[in-house]
Parts: sequence; structure tokens; C-alpha cells
Amino acid sequence: MPAFSLIVPIYKIEDYLPKCIDSVLAQTCQDFELLLVDDGSPDGCGAICDDYAQRYPEKIRAIHQPNGGAGAARNHGIELSAGDYLLFIDGDDYLSDNFLADLKKTIDATPADLILYGAEVEKNGKKVGELHELVDQGKLLTVKNEPDLFFGVMAPWNRAYRRSLFTEHDITFATKVWYEDIRVVTKILAVAETAIRLPQCYYHYLQREGSAMNNKNSERNIEIIYAYDDILNWYQSNGFYEKYRDALEFQAIQHIWLAATVRVLLIDRKHHLIADFRAYMEKNFPRFRENRYLSKLDGNKRLIFKLLLKKRYRTVRMIFRVKNRLGK
Repeated sequence: MPAFSLIVPIYKIEDYLPKCIDSVLAQTCQDFELLLVDDGSPDGCGAICDDYAQRYPEKIRAIHQPNGGAGAARNHGIELSAGDYLLFIDGDDYLSDNFLADLKKTIDATPADLILYGAEVEKNGKKVGELHELVDQGKLLTVKNEPDLFFGVMAPWNRAYRRSLFTEHDITFATKVWYEDIRVVTKILAVAETAIRLPQCYYHYLQREGSAMNNKNSERNIEIIYAYDDILNWYQSNGFYEKYRDALEFQAIQHIWLAATVRVLLIDRKHHLIADFRAYMEKNFPRFRENRYLSKLDGNKRLIFKLLLKKRYRTVRMIFRVKNRLGK
């Protein structure tokens, strides 16, 4: 049984996929299986998957399914996986070649449920930033004592997961929706016991115009509400809500009140979702204005938080326009 199962959901990324696969094959630690899940891609991705699987049958499995979205592809990969730890890679991203070796050393020394690592953000062939979790690095953390884990990068690709977190708790990705990542990561944090953060950036995240979060379809941002309905129902049903209420509330401030509202506002300041997001926060998080983690917002976000409270939408738009002109 391999130490790692690497699961890649694949759809319309034929120009990027070979680099992703090659970065896995180049790992100095070869204790892995690579599951390439072709999600009914209409381009040449399926043929690329089959070609690699034929050339590296001991390492790679090509899996083909009707289009169901990245969530369905990841779920299929989980079902077929055999590794002790799961890693999710987007098919247009790639890995540093020492990644699995360093991960294996960490697990052998400290077998945490979650191993977190940084990501380099690339755009147009250039590094434009880094993404890191907010918790201390290099020491074993008890997840329930680290609320900052709820406030970091809510993506599936910046951590390795003990496979049993999914299989023993029946946690799956939602299908054909936006914001499927935050649903899963937030649930995993409730059932994980321990985590450790590595300081290095091993994951290379490609920022592309075609990604879901860069999509200009403002109406689909309503799905952040569906995501939080799912999260809150799950936490309440499993008895976790009271313990994590403040953390969930602050997370919602970040993702609904700030991120989703601003995303829609920059497209159309009169869009109904702006009022819908406010109503949702008032109903489900009536004390969000006094959340105990508000001090964790940096100065810019604190300003936007207050402007949104006052419905100063023109001012918010102006601030972001200036930032875009200055390239910030």
C-alpha cells in the first residue's frame, strides 16, 4: 500500500496537464500512486491520461467518468485510493520535486492527521505571491485548539490528509457547485485531531482567468450561501456547532461578508446578492459585528468591513479600482 494517493481532477487543461504529471513522476520519493480522473474532458486530456498510464502502469491509473465537476472527480479518486494519505492536485498546477520526500519525513517523525504546506502563486509565468496557513510551523498542533486553521487557505490542495478522515466520517465533495472546497476543508477540521505546518512552498498554484473564482457570473456567488447552509447543518447534526461557533462566524465574515460581497459589488453594486448576503449574516450570525476574532483582519479588510456595514458601496468600488490601477 503506498504512502500517498495523489488525486488529480481533470477537465479542459490539456496545455497544462503534462507538466503537472511530470512533476509528480519527478518526485525523489516514489512511494505514491497517481490517480488521473478525466472528468469527461472534451479536449485531449483523456488521451494524455491514457498515454501516461500505459507508460507508467506501476504508478498511474487513468480513470474516466462523465462530467460531474471537480468534486465528483475527487470523490471518485478517494473511492479508488489506497494510500495512507490523500493529496489533491489541480491539473494545471505542479509540485516541487522534493515535496513527497519532505512530507514522508514529517509523517514518519510526527504522524499528524493533516500536514499543511505553502503554495507559490504564479501568473503569466511569474511568481506573484505565496499562500501559507496562519498557524505556527514545525510543531504538532491540536486542531481543536487552533481556530486559525479555519481562517487560512480553504483549498483542498495545500494539505495532506489522513485518508481515514474521509472514509471513516463519510465526508465527500459536493458536485457541480462552486465553493465545494470550503465545505470539505471546514468539515475535515472538525474531525481531525492533529496537524503540523511545513514552512516551505511545495505546491505551485497557477492563477488563470478561466478559474471559477475569476468567473464574472455574479449570480453563481449565491452558492457561498448554499455552502454555508451545508456547513452549518453538518456541524449542528454532528454536535460540533457550539464548540466552533465563533470560528465559523469569523470564517463567514471572511468568505460571505467580505470576499463574496466584494466580488459581486465590483460587477454590479445594485445586484440583489449584496442584500442577500447581508440578510444571511444577520439571520445566521446575528452577533457577527462583535466577533471575537475581528482583530485578525488586517487594516484594509477592517476598513472594507466597516464600509460594507455602512453600505458605502461606491467607496468600496473606488478603493478596489485604485488598487487595480496600482497593481496591488
